[in-house]
Amino acid sequence: MTTQSTSDYEAKHASGMAHKDAGNQLFKDKEFVKALREYYHALLHLRGLNANPMDLSATPRDPEKPTEEDVSDLDKDLSVIQTNMAACHLNLERIDRVVACADAALKANPFNKKAKFRLVQGYVRNGEIPKAEKLLDELEKDSPRDASFVAERRLIAAKEKEAEKKQLKEMGGMFDRANNKAAAAEKAKEEPKAEEEPAVIRRKNTST
Repeated sequence: MTTQSTSDYEAKHASGMAHKDAGNQLFKDKEFVKALREYYHALLHLRGLNANPMDLSATPRDPEKPTEEDVSDLDKDLSVIQTNMAACHLNLERIDRVVACADAALKANPFNKKAKFRLVQGYVRNGEIPKAEKLLDELEKDSPRDASFVAERRLIAAKEKEAEKKQLKEMGGMFDRANNKAAAAEKAKEEPKAEEEPAVIRRKNTST
């Protein structure tokens, strides 16, 4: 790769990171929609760049045993931006986008713990509790007392309790309908039937 190409890489990378920094400031100011716009422009500048502009030999990633050192700096930058976008969508309550951005962040860098936590938050709010708990178990191995993790555990417990109440209410409604139907059938059995006139009387009444 030529020196000019390396300069192009550096210029585009710098421009992309400038948009990222602008997005970070807007996020702090709670301007989440505007922050998303900056992060989007950051992705436009960084995507497609060669992660190894100097054409230096790099250790190939072992798909069986990947390590954080195998992840390029460019992929780490892309992962951080996608994670920040997930945080914006979380504040805007766009839960499906939270999951999508966090998932994209983890594809760029599987070792991004913040992205994994954003994915947990998305799963919890989407009601995908088993998926959330599995990821949370992994995160808690390193930081079992993290306040954010504790808060998500409480939210999971609250959602499970709410789901249990809803299920009990639905079952109660089913039992009520069944009991009402049974009571109606029993009442029908207890009602006296009109006595049928003897056949002789009927013939007499109908004769001319």
